[in-house]
Amino acid sequence: MIKLLDYKSGYVALIVLHLFLGSMLKYAPGIVALAYPLFFVLFWLDVVYRLDSDARAGFYALYLVGYEMLYRMAGAPYSWELGKYASIILLITGLVIGGRRYFPWIFIFLLVLLLPAIFFTEHSDPERRLDMIMFNISGPLSLIASGLYFFGRRLPAVTFFHQLKWAFLPAFAIIMALSTVASLATIEFTSVQSSAAASGGFGPNQVSTVLGWFILLALLYKINGAAITPFKWLDWLMLFYLVLRALLTFSRGGVLGSVLALLGAVAVLYFSYYGFRRRLVQSLPWVLVGLAFFVGVFLFANHLTNNYLLYRYQGLSTTEALTGERSSGGSLLTGRDKIIAADIKVFTEHPGFGVGYGMGAIYRARYYGSEAAAHTEFARLLSEHGVVGLIFMLVGMLGLPLYFFFRYRDPMTRCFFVAFYLLSMFTMFHAAMRLALPGVVFGAAFMWVASRGKEEAGEGQDA
Repeated sequence: MIKLLDYKSGYVALIVLHLFLGSMLKYAPGIVALAYPLFFVLFWLDVVYRLDSDARAGFYALYLVGYEMLYRMAGAPYSWELGKYASIILLITGLVIGGRRYFPWIFIFLLVLLLPAIFFTEHSDPERRLDMIMFNISGPLSLIASGLYFFGRRLPAVTFFHQLKWAFLPAFAIIMALSTVASLATIEFTSVQSSAAASGGFGPNQVSTVLGWFILLALLYKINGAAITPFKWLDWLMLFYLVLRALLTFSRGGVLGSVLALLGAVAVLYFSYYGFRRRLVQSLPWVLVGLAFFVGVFLFANHLTNNYLLYRYQGLSTTEALTGERSSGGSLLTGRDKIIAADIKVFTEHPGFGVGYGMGAIYRARYYGSEAAAHTEFARLLSEHGVVGLIFMLVGMLGLPLYFFFRYRDPMTRCFFVAFYLLSMFTMFHAAMRLALPGVVFGAAFMWVASRGKEEAGEGQDA
């Protein structure tokens, strides 16, 4: 299937298909929901038939993490964790039949670290206990499967840029879906709270996160002088709508995450690649035009919301915005700081192996006042896994990325590594691992994008 991108007509046909799927969210949501397992089966068959040539399993998984939001918005009666399970199956299938010569055993060690918490999970209902385990372990498992598949996998930059376009296709469906079910003409903005209406009736935080992922992809292509769609004008049109709809969710996580990740990627290219610095200076007028474009989108969005968008990013409450008076006790983290504090309290009381999968919500009720779900994966790892969770973070989320960054010195590899790594970590901070996106994108950060000869790119292992 991925070969359809080889031809402009094929890419245009795929875009039309996804625009159709997006429009069906309002009129026939069952079609949108059914498309997800259908795509998964087709992807799996293609991976098996082609023996995972050109790392197609990885790019199909990146596609699925974008489409996951659509089947949820369609109200599909699937498991909430289907997106993670589907990605894991695809990645493991590709890993097994693809014949990798280099196997990153460190991720097996990380897998072992996840096991002790299973034995500390308690519930009188065995089915409910299994649900608690699977809901919380599926995110880290997707991270491990993605790491096993991607780490050190060498792919020429030309192939990488070509294949990654597949991951952007769900953006067309989501934009069309939001335009259909949440037309701007029907939405009223009367507060600074996250807007479910502007998010198509679904969680603004998760919609914003997925939109931020697409924004990052498009901008990474732009800073590298490439187009992610068949037409340059379509790149800018998509960026306009993606940024606009992400802003209008009033959920800041997705927008700030994409900005942070992009700045990291630009910094890496600027300091490690002379050609980029020279091109940046030569293109300075166009850079300023691009910045003006995004400022213009924000001002337009702010106008649509009667200035509530600006108040939201200033950290004001609705009352503060209306009265003009700051109140004490406000928080830019919208309560996440209290949940994190509760998790740290649980960790200090159960430092060994934590309290077990899903048990953190029960313990949070004592310190937070309600059984709040974890919003920050790092705090959840501490409370539910104890010191083992701390080791998981130090090794997997700090030590391993540092090792990869300094070993794989190719500027293009570092550019995408930093962008994907920062986006996944920031997403885990504000939305935990409710979506498959942070886990799969975290693993994808470790791909070796070989834009130059091996002797210049570092001592990475070929896959």
